[in-house]
Amino acid sequence: MIAPIPLTPKWIILYSLISILCISVFLLRDNQTGFPSLETIQEMYNQNSFFDSNSNSNACISTCLVDPFMRKGVLDYPSHDQYNETRWIPLPPISSDINQHIKLANIDYSGDLPIEVENMVAEQITAKLNIQFPEQESSDAQRDPDSDFKSDLNSSSNLDWMKGRMVVFLDDRNNVEQLCGEVHGTLSNWGGHTGGLCYIERIDLTIVWWFLFGMVDDESLDEWRALESRPITFENKIEQVLLPLMKEAGLERKPDLVVISSLFWDEGFIKDYPVLYPPTIPLPDHYRDKPGFFLTQIQWHQSRLAQLFTFVRKTYDDDNLPMMSRTRHIRSNMQWGGGLKIAQLDNGIREISERMGVREFRWGDLLEGVSEYYDNDQHFPLGPNTYLFGDMTFFYLRKAITPGCWACHGIAG
Repeated sequence: MIAPIPLTPKWIILYSLISILCISVFLLRDNQTGFPSLETIQEMYNQNSFFDSNSNSNACISTCLVDPFMRKGVLDYPSHDQYNETRWIPLPPISSDINQHIKLANIDYSGDLPIEVENMVAEQITAKLNIQFPEQESSDAQRDPDSDFKSDLNSSSNLDWMKGRMVVFLDDRNNVEQLCGEVHGTLSNWGGHTGGLCYIERIDLTIVWWFLFGMVDDESLDEWRALESRPITFENKIEQVLLPLMKEAGLERKPDLVVISSLFWDEGFIKDYPVLYPPTIPLPDHYRDKPGFFLTQIQWHQSRLAQLFTFVRKTYDDDNLPMMSRTRHIRSNMQWGGGLKIAQLDNGIREISERMGVREFRWGDLLEGVSEYYDNDQHFPLGPNTYLFGDMTFFYLRKAITPGCWACHGIAG
């Protein structure tokens, strides 16, 4: 005699699973595409957020600021003399019937933005900090010269969140020095190719830059840049020179944000190295005339940059340290294929940054079309580049210190 089928909850669940499996097999067999491969199943698994253990925990909360600098947009400033009004304007969605409503004759040339677009633009904190202190009048000796400035800041923006914060830039001396002057900070220089800091006393904010000789990996390279001070590898430069200087300046604490850039010195080093130190296998003919780098040269740069990311995280004992990599900007000097080589290195940086959870500081991308250089090579004079750099710095600092907003993913990520 056949025993009756048990109908306990456990058995009901089992029967249901078996039924679903049978139906799925039947449908797959009936489908002309046949059974999926293991690779297809893995791809489905990867694309399904349900299986992502971090998808819920890393979702951006509503209070996280939407990142305007990761959106396609327009770099805008009224004139070359009004670079202090520079802003990055994200492009709003265009309706499907846009061609029926806008004619060039009806364009508004005032520069005013619709409120919904204005709300997408990052706060122009650099311009606010650029406000000059009013001179103290001799007839009013008791008047606080900072009062008007503080009143203006308080009425338009509360910057208390900056108090006691620190940002460290690796290889961004020109930008930090220019920004420091515009926001009336105090500049301390440790030496041209060493580093320095900008302290903005009114908001108690410190911006530091460390100067590195790129991704050089050997201290014994006496023939390369022989007139530069040693050490030349980033490991030794940071440990033996920069960290002691940070300690001397009272900056032993962990930075709130680190932004790394390493391109132009690397372009020269990679290009010159096999000429100064010939490899065992002879160089190809016309090596110096090759338009770009070899893949292996780009991969070497990626590996060194990955080591730098890891080194900085270990230095501050924080695998989740908010870290960014600054993207390239177009340079003036294109000799020996320099433009192409910088683009190649930049793509390598972006790839390794994404893999290692390092965000992009897209300053160079957003500046495309700005082409004034005071050295006919790579350094911009004071201008829209300075104010864009400042506003991006302040935006990402705030994002880095806002709980739940740095590692999140989504519209605000």
